[in-house]
This record gives sequence, C-alpha cells and structure tokens, in this order.
Amino acid sequence: MKFTMTKMAALATMAFSSTGAHAALNSLVTLSIENDAVTSWNASSSSFYVSSNGPQIDSFFTMGGSKTKQMVETQFAYLTGEPVTITPENWFDYRNGITLSGATQSNIATFTYYDMPGSLKTAGIGLSILSASGDTATINMSGLKMNWYSVQDISLGSGAWSPGYTNSVGYLTCSTGSGCAAGSDFTLKYTATIPVGDPSGFGSVKFYLELHGCVNPLTGTCTTPTIPTIPEASTYAMMLAGLGLVGAMARRRKLAKI
Repeated sequence: MKFTMTKMAALATMAFSSTGAHAALNSLVTLSIENDAVTSWNASSSSFYVSSNGPQIDSFFTMGGSKTKQMVETQFAYLTGEPVTITPENWFDYRNGITLSGATQSNIATFTYYDMPGSLKTAGIGLSILSASGDTATINMSGLKMNWYSVQDISLGSGAWSPGYTNSVGYLTCSTGSGCAAGSDFTLKYTATIPVGDPSGFGSVKFYLELHGCVNPLTGTCTTPTIPTIPEASTYAMMLAGLGLVGAMARRRKLAKI
C-alpha cells in the first residue's frame, strides 16, 4: 500500500511539473503565413524588381527545380495569407493562413505570377498532421492545389523531387525549444511536380514551397509572445491529490514513531 501511494504521489508531482512543458503541434492550431516583400514593375527597364519593407522572412514558391528565390518574377512568387484582423477572441480563425484539421480551404494564400493573380488552396482533403514531436512535424499536403489566372485546380499534391522529401509530405520546423507553442515561428517546406499534360501548361514542372510565419498568432504578426501555459482544472486536481497523499504519508510516519 505504501508503494502504491508513493507511486501515485510521484505521478501527480510529475504531472504538475510538466504543465509548463510545450506540447507538440496539434490539429487545433492554425499557421499564419507571413510576408512583407514587394514585387514591382520597373517601366523604364521593362523588368520586375523585388524589395522588402520589413523584418519578416518571406513566404514564396518557385517553379522549375530551384529551392531559392530568383530575381526574375517568372521563376518564383511571394505568398501572402488571406488578410484577417486577429484578436484574442478569434486567434483560432481559419482564415488566417493554414488550418491543420483536414478541412478544405478555398484560399490558403494569394500571389502574383507572370503578372497574373493566383492562389493556393486545398480540394478534396485539407492539410493535416501526419506526425508531430517537439519542434517538428510532418504535414499531409496531398490535397494542395493552385488556381492561376483562368486555370483552376492545378495539382500540387505529389511528385516530390528533392532528396529528403517524400510525396505529399511537407516538413515543418518551429523555433528551437518552442514545442510549436502559440506565437512560435515556423518554417514549412514542400516539393511537388505538376502532372504531365496539366491544362495550365506547367506539366512536369517542379514546384517548391517555403512558408514562414507563426503558430496561432494573437496580432497577425510573428512577433507575438508565447501564450503562458495555464494548468487545466484536471491538472490542479491531480496536483492537490498528490499533495494530499504526500501529507497523509507524512502523518502516518509521524504516528508510527509515537
């Protein structure tokens, strides 16, 4: 009996001490897509140029097999999440970039490519978590699609082409030690190949996606402080039960000595 009580008290103490630990990414959070770069047209030189008007790391995709941004607009495009005003009451709003619940999203991000508007979305199946541990996670991106100009539903859900990448899988990394908690920065990388014969004319073209942003933002920026961890009622109950058991054990020892 003494061993059982001691074990229960230890478990309760462990539960209390772990309340401040960060949990891994889960399907209830959303990911804000951040970007503050600007692509502009220079009429005098008849060319596009890129400038950045802020400190954020830009989200973008490339076409053609490069995983780095090029200075030619037709080789890459900046991405911007659908704008929404974020408040403490609606920080879970799905319009703020990506939801990982598996729900279909008609607009994940917008962009301009070849000077024509487009957007990323999901169809049939939304993005969802395949695995998550600490600061990393793998994401099911088999339902990823692109609308561009007059072409709809360009498939981006398969055809991984770079070493270390798997078909339909995106690789997400949060800031070190954050456990992907609310307010932490993230980077999501993904490769795909557009199917042969696609109506867009991009068949067999290699696609690379790199998203930057933060988890469950409260202000719509990636400088949001991490939300303090508040123990749940059940955790408090476990803690109090553990302390009660420890107290009972101490009283029994004291009585035994009398």
